[in-house]
Amino acid sequence: MNNRKNAYTEVYTILEDLDEEEYNKIPPEIIETIRVNRNVEYNYELNENLELKEHQLLPETKLILFNLFRDYLATSEQKQKIIEMQNEERQKNELKKQQQYNTDVFENKAKEEKEVSKIKEESHELIEYKENIFTRLIARLKKFFGNSLQKRKKYDKIAK
Repeated sequence: MNNRKNAYTEVYTILEDLDEEEYNKIPPEIIETIRVNRNVEYNYELNENLELKEHQLLPETKLILFNLFRDYLATSEQKQKIIEMQNEERQKNELKKQQQYNTDVFENKAKEEKEVSKIKEESHELIEYKENIFTRLIARLKKFFGNSLQKRKKYDKIAK
């Protein structure tokens, strides 16, 4: 939070050093917002002998100045080049993220389904079903007693 306020102080100091024509390109609301939100206790001085890029600036200050330049001070050609560079950078970052996190959900799902079906096939080949000994015994007993009951019913019908 304090870095941001200090950055506003640095930006405000730099804006005050601009010539009047460039200063007037920046909307008054923006300048007022920067003035109100700056840290008045933080003292930042520009060295007239150094270029702006040679000054020690906070990273936040550089970002604010970059946005001000892009939006209000740059020529249309400069704006176009900046926007193109930013778009290229975003695309590079997106590509890097895709490669890092492999976000293609459908491709991953297809791979997973293939792996699962392969595992199922392997597991089907390995499993051989054999009837439990008790189940086989019960089945034989039912068969034996079932046949003898059917024979008894036949004899009972004949005897009647």
